[in-house]
Amino acid sequence: MKVPSVTCGTHGEQPQTFVCVHIIESIREGEPKGFWWSRGPDGVWDAVCDQCNSLSQEEFDALGPDNIGVICLGCFEDAAALNEIELE
Repeated sequence: MKVPSVTCGTHGEQPQTFVCVHIIESIREGEPKGFWWSRGPDGVWDAVCDQCNSLSQEEFDALGPDNIGVICLGCFEDAAALNEIELE
């Protein structure tokens, strides 16, 4: 299955990934906020910050869809590197 792509102003056309809004903020601010990532069987990457990772699934779900954003894989890799995380 091919992962849908997005066009990024920095990285061009890349596979889409899903992250919490705090990771998007961390990219903008250049400040690490934690990076708990996974890659689904469909090949889609996702990640949440330390704060979101500490929530129960019910608490996280209560934050709603506005807590999740789409970024390109290049930005996802940049956020991982900012948090000193090496992706597999």
